[in-house]
Amino acid sequence: MTITTNHSLFETQTFVRSNQMSRQIETQLRCKGTKRTRTKKQKIHRKRTKKPSTIVFLSNSYTLQEATQSHLQVKECMFVYTSRYFHINNFVAHKQFKDFTLCDGAIKIRDSENAGGTSIISEALSFEVLYKMFNASLLSTENEIVYYPIGKITDYAVQVSNHENTVTLGVSVTRAMKYKGVFERKDAVRLLEKKLFGVICSSENASYPKFAKQILHIWSIDQNTANILKDVYENEISNYYKHNTIVIITVSKNTDSLFWEKSSTKLRNF
Repeated sequence: MTITTNHSLFETQTFVRSNQMSRQIETQLRCKGTKRTRTKKQKIHRKRTKKPSTIVFLSNSYTLQEATQSHLQVKECMFVYTSRYFHINNFVAHKQFKDFTLCDGAIKIRDSENAGGTSIISEALSFEVLYKMFNASLLSTENEIVYYPIGKITDYAVQVSNHENTVTLGVSVTRAMKYKGVFERKDAVRLLEKKLFGVICSSENASYPKFAKQILHIWSIDQNTANILKDVYENEISNYYKHNTIVIITVSKNTDSLFWEKSSTKLRNF
């Protein structure tokens, strides 16, 4: 009788332990399954909300394309006085310049007299690019900017706004190419140091409007030239020249006359 009772108790305890272990195993499996499911859902959610790697601005006259992260960083840099940034984008023209549909600011620059030189197309399209990229508004053309004392000048001034502030920026426009030759590193050093120094001087001399900082906008004739400029900027240009200037390189296609325009031509053609 005692043996039977002890055996039954043993079986009962074993059964209870077995049930407890089963429930623990089931709970663990459910937790693992839930974790896997949740992780999978999270991955799907992250995939759906991931920002595109490039941003494209479309027009019936041109296409402008650039890296999304770089676009966001260059705009953020505009509102931080001490920061600088180097940015590259791509511009493809779909028609001749005389047939372009331009924003009001670009039209004003195109139709205004500048301070000499053959740069109307590059300056007008420079503002068009900044208008598309940052919704920039034209504040002053080249001849409307007041300097004291007279010295180095910049090409135009813009205002850019975010949710909290509006900043005034000077914009200096130039072109990177080499007439009857190949653009080399020494050409990049010469161009960058000359133009970046001019930006520093014109910022100091401008009395109206005053610039928080400036953009050096360089039109590059091809991608190789842009790559040389980037490498030289990062490795051979001193911080004195870089200062707080934002450098934007626009690689331009189907725009030969932008690089070789002549001042005698009123309606320029690409």
